Amino acid sequence: MGKRARKGREQALQQQNGKTDGKGSGKQGEEFSPADKRFASTLNYLARGVILGGSLAVMAGWLIPEANMGRMLGLGLLAGCLAGVTMKNINDRKQGR
Repeated sequence: MGKRARKGREQALQQQNGKTDGKGSGKQGEEFSPADKRFASTLNYLARGVILGGSLAVMAGWLIPEANMGRMLGLGLLAGCLAGVTMKNINDRKQGR
């Protein structure tokens, strides 16, 4: 998206919200605290890990004929949780938190 299109979109959103001074595009109090943002990013990484772990486990369950699909899914979800926490820790180290 180009700068002009972005600026036009921001101005349209500001006009819809009733704010035309250009110093924000929303109501007061909509900002999240740093703790809320960090918690949301933790949930985001956890959700990514669960989805990836569960889907990979189901695919492995299809390929291995002797495997119990329910057990594969459960272990995949558990491994996905651990992978999500690991991804969050790696990201925190990169950002110096």
